[in-house]
Amino acid sequence: MKKIFLTAICIAIAGVTAFAQTADEVVNKNITAMGGKEKLNSLKSVKMEGTLEVQGMQIPTTMVMLNNKGMRNDFTLQGMTGSQVITDKGGWMFMPFQGQQKPEPTPAEEVKASQVDLDLASPLVDYSKKGHQVTYLGEEDMDGTQVYKLRLDTKDGVAITYYVDAETGYIIKSSTKKKIGEKETNTVVLLSNYKKTDDGYVFPYTFEQSAEGAGKIMINLSKIEINVPVDESIFVMPAK
Repeated sequence: MKKIFLTAICIAIAGVTAFAQTADEVVNKNITAMGGKEKLNSLKSVKMEGTLEVQGMQIPTTMVMLNNKGMRNDFTLQGMTGSQVITDKGGWMFMPFQGQQKPEPTPAEEVKASQVDLDLASPLVDYSKKGHQVTYLGEEDMDGTQVYKLRLDTKDGVAITYYVDAETGYIIKSSTKKKIGEKETNTVVLLSNYKKTDDGYVFPYTFEQSAEGAGKIMINLSKIEINVPVDESIFVMPAK
């Protein structure tokens, strides 16, 4: 009886170990596809330019990101420029074409839930050291493409499910759940058109985003610059 009991424990431990190894194998496949851990950890800043397609409108947009420090999105519409900013300490928004008269601070809970977006290397890189957890959810067919599913639970309580192309290692879909106060949001993003920059970094250039209670947004990038100088004053909320 003792031998059977010990055998059962060993099988259980082996099963857990294999499960964890499978998760890390998928994580490593994605990291390799994106240029490797060393390359990803060398990302200090990224500047992206492109267009947002919303309800048939083409809206020029620029995003500047400073690793683990801040990100700023600027949109030009109807001759006016709106901005969204998140930093490691706070955030703000100014959308004059939506009737805003002055910039408004972002609620602290939303800032906390958005910290994962400031990680340029990817929260999957050294996820354990960063305080996150990753769970392997198995495989499935996604419109004819075999994908591995990973769930990342961040230290700030955000749950992200990644759909990793089994062949290429690229993330082709993500589903992000954030709970801010009593409200839970779920944002789904389809990622495609992966390209390698002149610096050897790999990025998706096309995003299709949909969220509960909101329409779809298509983002097409035309230019990406890596490790450009960033003046941190662009993240400061202007006094208006």
